[in-house]
Amino acid sequence: MEKMNVYSCIIEVKAAHLDALLHVNNVQYLHWMMESAEAHWQLRAPQSVQEEFIWVVRKHEIEYFGQAMEGDELLLKTWTGKATGASWWRHYSMEKLSTKSPIIVAATQFVLVSRVNGKPQPVRSNIISIFKDH
Repeated sequence: MEKMNVYSCIIEVKAAHLDALLHVNNVQYLHWMMESAEAHWQLRAPQSVQEEFIWVVRKHEIEYFGQAMEGDELLLKTWTGKATGASWWRHYSMEKLSTKSPIIVAATQFVLVSRVNGKPQPVRSNIISIFKDH
């Protein structure tokens, strides 16, 4: 199996990210996941491909291992996984930088959709190759 490109970013937890228990709100993790997926797509995909296709979510899976608090710095990584038909899995991991302890492991199943007709499109090899490390 070929190695897929990994996109990573560092997130500083702010008060606005917290819930009533004063740790990061579960919905915030999902927001960061979606932002990183979009950033990875915009970084790697040619403009012509971005204008032709859009990704829609079919399913999210998130497993929580720890808590993040205000002031924590988190390392978020995302990479693409298995493509089947119009679906493509994207994976995520997030850890606390100070301790290297895992916070979440997650995956999202995306569906590739034509911007022209709004219909699902097969994830072809030219799309997959965008995310391979060469």
